[in-house]
Amino acid sequence: MKRVAIITYGCKINQYESACILDDFKSANYEIVPFGNEADVYIINSCTVTNRTDYKSRNSLRKALSQKATNPNVKIIVTGCYSQRNADEISKLGAIDLIVDNNKKEQIFQFLQQGGNCFENILNATEFAELSTNSMNDKTRAFVKIQDGCDYYCAYCAIPFARGHSRSRKRENVLNQVEKLAQNDYQEFVFGGINLGLYRQENDYSLADLLFDVEKIEGVKIIRLSSIEPQLFTDNLLAYFRKSKKIAPHFHIPLQVGCDELLLKMNRKYITSEFSNQIDKIREIFPNVAIGIDVIVGLPGETDVLFQETLKFLQNLDFTYLHVFSYSKRFGTKAAEMKGQIGGKTMKKRSNILTELSDKKKQKYIKKILLQRPILSGIVESEKDGWQTVLSDHFIRIYLKNEEHKRHCRFRIIGKIFDGIEVEILR
Repeated sequence: MKRVAIITYGCKINQYESACILDDFKSANYEIVPFGNEADVYIINSCTVTNRTDYKSRNSLRKALSQKATNPNVKIIVTGCYSQRNADEISKLGAIDLIVDNNKKEQIFQFLQQGGNCFENILNATEFAELSTNSMNDKTRAFVKIQDGCDYYCAYCAIPFARGHSRSRKRENVLNQVEKLAQNDYQEFVFGGINLGLYRQENDYSLADLLFDVEKIEGVKIIRLSSIEPQLFTDNLLAYFRKSKKIAPHFHIPLQVGCDELLLKMNRKYITSEFSNQIDKIREIFPNVAIGIDVIVGLPGETDVLFQETLKFLQNLDFTYLHVFSYSKRFGTKAAEMKGQIGGKTMKKRSNILTELSDKKKQKYIKKILLQRPILSGIVESEKDGWQTVLSDHFIRIYLKNEEHKRHCRFRIIGKIFDGIEVEILR
């Protein structure tokens, strides 16, 4: 039996695409093995969001090349955002068999068997490349990609150059994918895209319309959204939230920086007051909502004064946790040429300050949930030492003592335990 190994870096979009890529190999009776094992085919699904992910992608590529040095019959395939932006550099590293562009990942198995033109300028892509899968590689919840590309071109971000213009998946294909996964016993669905809120179809069919249709599918218990830009929480989407019986009260919203001067400089599409107003609107619908926020430290021109503006803004904002990133210079972006580049020590110091704030906000949120005691729901992910664990719809880790139950459950809060909350099944 032939073996295939794949390693995936970066976002959940890449993870979904890797699951889809592997489906074709599974259908051809390939054995899926860990990337460090001997294999006939090695696939690197790369990322270029930071210098660190570039390095990791190159390192995995070199490991695959070392296997090929031992066995010349090994095939090496590279795809993803790093290879999209650095194809010439990658081709010089060694005997790479295929470099596949981001809009042709669904054809990787076909290219391996038959050859063909597998790399083009992603900015020429006009149609969503359809990928589908039957499973999520041992994941409890199903991630479904419904949008690709971005037309915003934030000054610090290379992803639009690696993913191309915004393209949306056809309604019927999304619904067919959800139905297929629901039939395979997935009950929780996370919908994502490179810029999810840009999802559009003909006749003004929007993300909200799609979610209303998904909610009708038998077997769907929980719906989550991946990261969505603050200005794209449209009136239609908020109206869906008010009517939905399945949307999780948990949203991840990229702020990036909490001062208007840098928001404008980085070509963001909102100011801080609009961001906080949007959170207020969401909180009116879901009083106990979990709000996660992306923040970048060390953007070019971020003086100590401007960082203090971000810190003060976040201290006064009602949110649940932060994802803190250090700015990474990306060639070809406007920010890479800007004055006022920030040193690594300063970025680390600022990152530590925001991480400490995030920890305090998370503990405050857990205390709030313990006080308000809403009914939580979720799907058991694992069992250990007599406890089952769930990432609840409110994005709090919950624990219950082992017992027989259906996969999707509603839970009553008992009290604080470990890093989250102890619960019991609501019967």
